[in-house]
Amino acid sequence: MTRAMSAVADVTVFLLLVGAAAGAVTSGVAVDQPATTNPAATQASTLATSTASVEYELIVPASEHRKPPDTATLRQRTSHGTVAELLGEAAMSGVTVDGERLSRTGTDFEAKVGATTRDRLHNPGHRTSIRVAWSPYPGAPVKSEYRVGDRPPATVDVRAATVTVPSGMENVSEPAQEAARTNGYDGVATVVARSVVDGLFPPAQSRYALRGDYPSDVLMSTRYERMGDLTGTTVAVERQSTAEMNRELTAALAARLRTDMRSRYDSPADAASTVQASRVRVTVRTWSP
Repeated sequence: MTRAMSAVADVTVFLLLVGAAAGAVTSGVAVDQPATTNPAATQASTLATSTASVEYELIVPASEHRKPPDTATLRQRTSHGTVAELLGEAAMSGVTVDGERLSRTGTDFEAKVGATTRDRLHNPGHRTSIRVAWSPYPGAPVKSEYRVGDRPPATVDVRAATVTVPSGMENVSEPAQEAARTNGYDGVATVVARSVVDGLFPPAQSRYALRGDYPSDVLMSTRYERMGDLTGTTVAVERQSTAEMNRELTAALAARLRTDMRSRYDSPADAASTVQASRVRVTVRTWSP
């Protein structure tokens, strides 16, 4: 099976979310344009324009609620997109809350994307490092980071260029600013938390997954329970609707974000001005060995 979509989709209900996430991908890849003599800019352009297909296996956790059927086969998938989009998906596969991963379903995907990226970057005379990072605002307790290549040494001259790709989250920069004016830190934190939770757990598609066949039901129920653990709340997958679970997760995450925002920013407006949930940054660094 093939798809070009946000990693948020694949690690939640994989192909069931094509309709929800495909629109985010088509919003395009943006490349910051430094001087053309910058070798990192050349590499970044390659990532943004060249396409690749990555074959990988979904890692399905063991579940007490549902055992794999005797007819179960390997959960092989194929993801297609620009290399930059695949890097963004790999980063979103490893979202963490307070440093703890939400899911390990996409670890094989992450490894395959790294190998594919290394194969595409040929830059004689230079070494290359790629850092892919997402957070709803700088320093947020929910975030992701993915790297390909070694970090550049501190003693060398490093050139850099950046590509941005969709994260699968809604762009809530303007709603966050409005919420800052009307409801302060509480408002900003709630807007951001809702964007994150609904991005990770789109209500309608998540409902389809929970009602679906193995392994989509196991992946989604495990993901909900894990998010509940990480945010200090309890979700009842068997009894609650996805809308109800999302509301509880949003409230719990908003409380965590509100505390963090108060410690980082002098005002709700300052916090709102940094909201960037909808984009993943792919930073390319090159240096001479």
